[in-house]
Amino acid sequence: MIQLTANLSPGLISLIQSETVRLDAVEVGPWFSAGQIQKYRQQLPGWKFYFHHSSLISRLRWVPGTATSLQAYLQYTQTPWISFHYSLLPPGYVWLGTRFGVYLPAPNLDRLNQWFVNEVKKLACHNLPLLIENMPTLATKKYVFDTTAENITEVLTATGAGLLLDLAHARVVASVFNLDVSSYIASLPLEKVRQIHLSGPRTKNGYLYDAHEDLTEIDYELLKWVLTQSKPEVVTLEYVKDREKLREQLVYIKEIIVAT
Repeated sequence: MIQLTANLSPGLISLIQSETVRLDAVEVGPWFSAGQIQKYRQQLPGWKFYFHHSSLISRLRWVPGTATSLQAYLQYTQTPWISFHYSLLPPGYVWLGTRFGVYLPAPNLDRLNQWFVNEVKKLACHNLPLLIENMPTLATKKYVFDTTAENITEVLTATGAGLLLDLAHARVVASVFNLDVSSYIASLPLEKVRQIHLSGPRTKNGYLYDAHEDLTEIDYELLKWVLTQSKPEVVTLEYVKDREKLREQLVYIKEIIVAT
């Protein structure tokens, strides 16, 4: 049976402790400190914690102390695997573009890919499976190399990592490039999918962006289809806002998983 998980939040803890929802695990990331995660584990004794570090690879290169903090996170979560973004750019590139409209020249793609692959391979020292997440794209179509199926497949093959398929990210790419989202997803190496991320995108300036809002019927239907095309071990809801909406979404996702 596919495991159902969700991003940890006070609302989720409340739902778990009141036995209002049926979950198999929770997902946490560096938006919590290692100490906070340790306290959450005390609140949820016996629960499995998955660790997702978003832009881990670029931070390992550019942000001092990341390797040390990663070790602490792994110790406190006891995560079954490490997941992170297929993120080739140094920190700040996307922020400058989205915040100020300043797009720095992208480094050479072949060098970026080789650097990323080499850094991912170094994580083998932790003896944990690795999952790489597909990325969205900017409405300006800058830095699109993070989103092409060819590059994603090449990196997964070179590293031996599994795919964390983010459906909201895929919808964003399809919206910006006017693609059929099912066709785009089908071009990805779905045989490597081990986890699915779910969150609700929204429209801004005519394009979708990953707003992490509640899911709509489009998102649920896409999940149903993807589950016929892949064999994930885990489906994770990335939503931490309204407690009741969180409950409703988890109930419906569970029904979809059971019916698969």
